[in-house]
Amino acid sequence: ILAKPFQKPRPEIVGTVVAPFSPGVVLMGRRDFHPLSANFLLSKHLRSHWQNYAKGKAESGEKANVDDWRVARTIFVADDDAVARRYGCDDPNSPYRHYFANMFAKMKRSNRLYVFKSHKEQPDEEITLDWVMQNCVTFGSVNKVTDAILKLREETGDFGELVYAGLDWADPALARRSLQLMAEEVTPRVNTAISKFAAAE
Repeated sequence: ILAKPFQKPRPEIVGTVVAPFSPGVVLMGRRDFHPLSANFLLSKHLRSHWQNYAKGKAESGEKANVDDWRVARTIFVADDDAVARRYGCDDPNSPYRHYFANMFAKMKRSNRLYVFKSHKEQPDEEITLDWVMQNCVTFGSVNKVTDAILKLREETGDFGELVYAGLDWADPALARRSLQLMAEEVTPRVNTAISKFAAAE
């Protein structure tokens, strides 16, 4: 027996977009796959994903729906900025630093440092682990992270979902607190700000 999907015509198919100006997301638009922009890309490149996705949808005779676009970000929220900077960036034992140290090493070995660059001509020498941490991790207290997400939205334009990238819980209490602050403090503030902005328009 060949089982058929319960959903009609099929379950939602989501694909990760892992490069700036990715041409693959055009094909995703043509095939009605939904894009998820990777958490290790600079935010300034994310708008290109939506533009290419919309192009692919148009080529298939359809209009792209912004609700179908997900944006992943690496986020750590703490009760104060000093703790956030330590655990989310500077501490050698930080799971965030560990994750991006591995990503950085892999991209460097495979000659793909361009995923971390702000522009194509940026010299490889400028792409250091500290550069990657400062540009790819959103860390801070509630107010700082809220402001960063709203700034991200200004840069990318509207998107359907913000995906909180999961990392190892080196400190379970801090990791759990980050999720709690994200759910109970940051997200409501972001949604309220977006609603006020929409109403003003």
